[in-house]
Amino acid sequence: MKDYLCENLSYLRSFLNSRIPEVKLIEPEGTYLIWLDFRKLGLTRDQLEDLIVSKAHLWLDSGSMFGPDGEGFQRINIACPRATLQQALTQLELGIQAYRETQNV
Repeated sequence: MKDYLCENLSYLRSFLNSRIPEVKLIEPEGTYLIWLDFRKLGLTRDQLEDLIVSKAHLWLDSGSMFGPDGEGFQRINIACPRATLQQALTQLELGIQAYRETQNV
């Protein structure tokens, strides 16, 4: 299980670096709930929630539920089949593209 999680983390890291470089991975210290930093997108809390839920069709843990320091962050669970993680990341990438198109960014 631990090896599989490490491979999922490696996949996530590679996907973000190559396809969504403005979303930064916060290196975990021993958990399968991975913090993602969306602050480079320059979105408000509501805009980020809209992007995640309405555009990417995902349900991640909003960092804002952990207080003001969590705003601009989301948590993703990588303890899942690789195909599920691949699908979620593809949806995230497409959601960001769709959001940019609606905002003319």
